[in-house]
Amino acid sequence: MSHEHKALFQVAAIPFKYEPDSLKVLLLTTRKTGKWIVPKGWPIEGLNFNQSAEQEALEEAGVKGLISKDPIGDFIYHKKIAPGRKVPCTVVTYGLHVTDQLSEWAERGQREILWCSLLRAAKKVQNPGLRDIFQNISTDQSILEKTAPQNY
Repeated sequence: MSHEHKALFQVAAIPFKYEPDSLKVLLLTTRKTGKWIVPKGWPIEGLNFNQSAEQEALEEAGVKGLISKDPIGDFIYHKKIAPGRKVPCTVVTYGLHVTDQLSEWAERGQREILWCSLLRAAKKVQNPGLRDIFQNISTDQSILEKTAPQNY
């Protein structure tokens, strides 16, 4: 089977923080299209999937925190691999309880960042599967707590 026909796999972080009145999640824009998404990327050799998601959040959004051990959910999008060619890519998501937001990071200035409510996040993202994840968390915020690391 050629590479163009294989299903692809990525990992993502859903950065979140608690504010006095609500839970906020972080969205960022893609570099090419400006669509709202969460930090995501390819698994990194030598790291677990959740650690890879944590690294993507650091590189793309400049946030650090406590990453969940287990996934929150997954979604599928169509990854452009060549002009006019797209293949399905499954993205597994992990919760990242943000404890620090850096003033400088690898992709600063390449993307917009937005902290917003779950409801606003669900409205801003175009991917139906990612929207469903935000709606599920909105219905049951313990989804984030259930997957939190022990030192959470």
